[in-house]
Amino acid sequence: MITLSSTALGIDEGSTTLEGVSGIKWSRKRKIETTYGLGGFGNIVYEASITMDYATQQTLRSIYGSLCDIGEFDLIVSFANPLASDDWTTTSVVLKGCIFDEDAMESQQDDTNITHEFQLHPFDIQIGNASA
Repeated sequence: MITLSSTALGIDEGSTTLEGVSGIKWSRKRKIETTYGLGGFGNIVYEASITMDYATQQTLRSIYGSLCDIGEFDLIVSFANPLASDDWTTTSVVLKGCIFDEDAMESQQDDTNITHEFQLHPFDIQIGNASA
């Protein structure tokens, strides 16, 4: 089970505000090149995106006016297995400093579920039991 929360947005774990999120992606990449004697490690690049249904987008728009007006926020993604044994631990990933760069919608004739993937542009991704 995946749960989402954000202190800056006032969304607690278990809140229904982000119930329509159908996907979350994140990655940390480091550029590595062979430069023979000069080292070959570049900066770490952080990428993340969130896929939300139209109702969730509209809920956020009703609060902030536009997704672009939300400003910077941390998004906490928690992974848990409610059917696991007692020794199962919840793991969290904190997407630090997320910000929307667009407020958009796309739909096709006969769509029954309108969703859109938004880039989050985090400045850091903390993996583990870190909290925002």
